[in-house]
Amino acid sequence: MPAPVSQWPQGEIGHSRTARDRVGTAGHDGSGPVLERVSSGRPHPRHPREGEEPAVVTDQADLYAVATAFRQSRMVAVAVELDVFSLLADEPATLTELCARLRLHPRPTEALLNGLCTMGILALDGDRYRNRAPADSRLDRTEPDYTGGPFAVAGWQFPLWTRLRALLETGEPQGADAGLGFCPDSVALRRFVEAADARSARCGPALAREIDPAGATHVVDLGGARGTVLASILHAHPHLTGTAFDLHAVRPLFDEHATRLGLTDRMRFRGGDFFTDDLPPADVYLLGHLLSDWDDDRCAYLVARAARALRPGGTLLVHDPLIDPDRPHTNENWVHSLSTQLIGPAGTVNTTDDCRGWLAAAGLTGIEVRAFVDTESLVVGQKLP
Repeated sequence: MPAPVSQWPQGEIGHSRTARDRVGTAGHDGSGPVLERVSSGRPHPRHPREGEEPAVVTDQADLYAVATAFRQSRMVAVAVELDVFSLLADEPATLTELCARLRLHPRPTEALLNGLCTMGILALDGDRYRNRAPADSRLDRTEPDYTGGPFAVAGWQFPLWTRLRALLETGEPQGADAGLGFCPDSVALRRFVEAADARSARCGPALAREIDPAGATHVVDLGGARGTVLASILHAHPHLTGTAFDLHAVRPLFDEHATRLGLTDRMRFRGGDFFTDDLPPADVYLLGHLLSDWDDDRCAYLVARAARALRPGGTLLVHDPLIDPDRPHTNENWVHSLSTQLIGPAGTVNTTDDCRGWLAAAGLTGIEVRAFVDTESLVVGQKLP
């Protein structure tokens, strides 16, 4: 875990001589000074890889890092919200220049920027701030590899997490009570879809490797948003076409994305409610990051509807943060469960056995559970020819 801000040496950030003197000897080009990254030697938190044990709290420093981790998360989230990284991608800038362009107060802004340097996200060359990898591509909104969406969504999720105790005491979702609509406007919807894309960034290429394209011609991604996962599959298998099925409000984002990717001739959008509207026929159906939003009955119903829409011999693939008793690190998905329960009444975390049962009840055969990206599992079933 990264060292909490409060454990950094006094004067390391903020309006102080120490902040300005704590520099190394090499800048971006090896010639100018650069603000050092202060590290406790603890790795940044990440999902454990396959076969690894989940991170554990072992001492007081770990406890303190957990207690204060929200501060670093909010620092990055606010910088994303302000488009600091996109601005610095154009060219490095001084504190004065950034404050003028973003209309910010210099004292707290200096603390924020130097804190981001200490985290290794920005660097200070002389008096100019610049992006460091991976912020230079992942947090610049103009880059195709932009994955800053989760930080943007964290802005509206953060108040929900302050109401965790209320969820525990009542069992009721806290979104409506906290005055938080779900994507109430086009800006919020775009941020949510960007976050979904970031979460699915590695899923598309991984699914492309899992799909057997022999005999298949068309793929449907149920809840496919603007088609990012679908596009990865189509790029990997040029003979396939695809449909992203999602709410009508998502269509403009899909059309924009498909045009940017040059896939308007191979993938299309179908708007509707996947609980009530007809689902298009396909050889492959994808249900990704979808079932954890619903209760068991609705999950079984969605799987059955997708199975009915499959052509004979077709394949259904479900990938979600499922609990797999054979993969202990998937227990981290209990945290995801709390997030979905805070947002909606049906959010939960399911097991791989739950999902296997839904596919079997829908009449699918040859059901397999496979390890997937990070803490996710992939459950695959076939429809009889």
